[in-house]
Amino acid sequence: MNPETPERDEQQPTRERAEYRFTIDAFTPRTLPMARLAQYLAKLADILGERSHVHLVGIEEGSAELVHEIEPTAVRSVRSRLRAVRRGEAPRDAQEAYRSLDGYLREDRARAVLRERGGGHGILEFPGADDAEESYPLVREHGRISGIVIRVGGTGDRIPILIESDGEPIAGCSASRDVAKMLAHHLFEPVRLVGKGSWLRDANGRWNVQRFNIDAFEPVESTKVSEALQELRAVAGDWTEDDYRDLERIREGPKQNGGD
Repeated sequence: MNPETPERDEQQPTRERAEYRFTIDAFTPRTLPMARLAQYLAKLADILGERSHVHLVGIEEGSAELVHEIEPTAVRSVRSRLRAVRRGEAPRDAQEAYRSLDGYLREDRARAVLRERGGGHGILEFPGADDAEESYPLVREHGRISGIVIRVGGTGDRIPILIESDGEPIAGCSASRDVAKMLAHHLFEPVRLVGKGSWLRDANGRWNVQRFNIDAFEPVESTKVSEALQELRAVAGDWTEDDYRDLERIREGPKQNGGD
C-alpha cells in the first residue's frame, strides 16, 4: 500500500458529498467483463463500508474508472476506514477485501488506484500485476506466533488482536472475548500465541501470517537470549565454543514472518 498522504480535518463535520474514483489501467468500459466488474464492485463495497450511503454513479471512458459518490453522513466514516486499510489496521472484512481485489488485478495483469476527487495522490494503491511474487498455495495449520501485544479491541464474537513480530505488525489475529480479555493484561509485553492460522509463502521464501485464530497464549520471559547465553557460560563447565555457536544458530533459525 502507498505511504501516508496528508489527511483532511476529520473533526469538522461535512455537508458535502465525496467522490471516489477507482481507476483500472488495463481495461476500458468496453473491455471490462461484466462478471469481473461485479467482483470489483463487491470488494470495493467491503473496503469503503457504509453500504447504504455509497453509490456507483458512473464508469468513465479511458482506463476503466469506477466513480462512487459518498453521502455526507458517511464521508468521515469512509475516510477513516480507508486510512485504516492503508495502515493494515482496518476490520478484517476490509483488509481481506483489499487483498482479494488486488488478487483479481494480478490475475487480470492490471493495476489500480483509488482516489478522492480533489484529494491529490491516490488514497489506496493496488499493485496487482506489479506484484511479481510467485504464487504458492495457502497453508492452514495449527501453529504458534511470538510477538508483542500492541492492541486488543474491536466488536463481534472474535476480537481483533494486533501483534508486532520482528518489528512488523501482524493484523490478522483474533481471539474469543475471554482470551482477548486476558491478553489485554499483557499489553506491550511479549507473548506466545497458540492457535490455527493461514500462512502464505512469498517469493523470498518467508511465510507470512494471513489469519490466526488464537486459542491460547503464554507470557514470554523478556530476558534476551544473548543475556541467557552469558549466564549459561558462567555455570556450564564442559561446553565448548562450538556448542555456543550451535546454540546461536538454533536461536537465529530460519526467518519467517510471525512464526516460531
